Amino acid sequence: MFCRIIIGLLIVVSLQAGEFQSGQAARAVIGQSNFSVRETGVSATALALQGNHLYAAEGSGKILTFDIAKLPGPREDMAGYPKGSCNVCGLAALAVANQNVFPGIAGVSSLGRTVVAADPAHHHVLIWRDSSEPNAEPDVILGRPDSSSISASTLVNPVSVAFDGRHVFVGDAALHRVLVWDTLPTSNDQPADAVLGQPSFSSTDTSDNPDAGTIFLPSALASDGTNLFVADAAAHRILVFTAGDSALPEDAVVNSATLSGGSIAPGTLVTIRAAALSTRSESAKQTADERLPVKLGAVEVVMNGVALPLLSVSPQEIQAQIPYGLENVSSASLYVRIEHSDSSATITNAIAVSVSPAAPGVFAFTGTEPRPGLVLHRSGAAEESAGTPVTAQSPASAGEIVTVWATGLGAVVESDASAMEGVPFAGPPTPVASPVGATVNGHAAQVLSAVLPEGAIGVYEVRILLPPDVGSAARAQLFLSEHGVTSNTIVFPIQASKL
Repeated sequence: MFCRIIIGLLIVVSLQAGEFQSGQAARAVIGQSNFSVRETGVSATALALQGNHLYAAEGSGKILTFDIAKLPGPREDMAGYPKGSCNVCGLAALAVANQNVFPGIAGVSSLGRTVVAADPAHHHVLIWRDSSEPNAEPDVILGRPDSSSISASTLVNPVSVAFDGRHVFVGDAALHRVLVWDTLPTSNDQPADAVLGQPSFSSTDTSDNPDAGTIFLPSALASDGTNLFVADAAAHRILVFTAGDSALPEDAVVNSATLSGGSIAPGTLVTIRAAALSTRSESAKQTADERLPVKLGAVEVVMNGVALPLLSVSPQEIQAQIPYGLENVSSASLYVRIEHSDSSATITNAIAVSVSPAAPGVFAFTGTEPRPGLVLHRSGAAEESAGTPVTAQSPASAGEIVTVWATGLGAVVESDASAMEGVPFAGPPTPVASPVGATVNGHAAQVLSAVLPEGAIGVYEVRILLPPDVGSAARAQLFLSEHGVTSNTIVFPIQASKL
């Protein structure tokens, strides 16, 4: 019951069409079981699209054929898809043929009379608007090789290009990124409109850990006008980036308790904040045994191709729950799908969400950080249940047992009842799988229990024994820690022990 009150409190407190956004994530991945792994997969050096088939040529002399119609479409209703860990990952090859491919084919793209060619030796990309004219000089030369000042015009090692009749894409192996021009460039050294694989035009981040938003080696590119297929040869995968109808910022997803970004744990309640997320506001009905809907107010939140359970939607904010089944996953791809009255659907761009086993957040009231925490006295009953709120008029006492409520504590130990996203926990109260610590005003405090209570959806109950020597404080500070990650800090009043 109390967990449903918390969820209700969350609900109360809480571009242009078809363009790529800088720093956005891929929507799907081919050749790997999720966005986090880097196992033996597809190491393509050239890509080509023909209808629903994607052809990937590898340096080993093989051409793989993929039926991309088997991937859910970007605007497809995902409510009916299975609740597995990823519906847009993997995709086995339809056929494999032994065939050598002319090296360097990824460096040229043509459509009609327009030709776009990479010139890595001179750090340039050359564009001919009308290649039918013999011996014509290129109409536009893109690229500025000065790597000391990375910008939207910088090209260091352009190894792949694609032109779909509108966008121009250039893969830069040295900068681990793909530059995107929304229209065919008309002037030399014209800056790109968006960058994929990096958070910004000036970034040169590299990491050994793949995620949904990084590109190690853009060895080949292909575009169908909506989706960009990026052969990331070094990570043995093909990433599928999709242009969104509206922008979803890369920091849009936050822990609903901390109200801040960072890694998200399985089962966490999250808040998604952006513009134009819905055409109306609606909240899910809260019952003791009914599953949360995955479509609410004509809105779906899609993570790894799976529609998430929703608590509420509004034009500026969505409340959802992250799935529990995210073992061995450190990165996921998330976007929002919105249905309209004319039966059409629009989507945001995808963003990368970092996933970790635990990312604790303690629920608090509104205000400036650190915010007043939702802290309860022990009731005094034999079962030590939570009682009245701790307030300035009724402060906690040193040596007392208090209860706080959290999300992001991750998996629970195995029991007769399984924790399932969007479903009230069948109980009985079950401990979380990782030990939870607490610190109160700089003193280590004993955590007596950290459990997923019966009837809870993503809200955990944590009982803490306040240290007897913690002293008095009008704004004592408390935070939790789990799996090496600390929560937000909350404040509450403590008085010296009455003994």
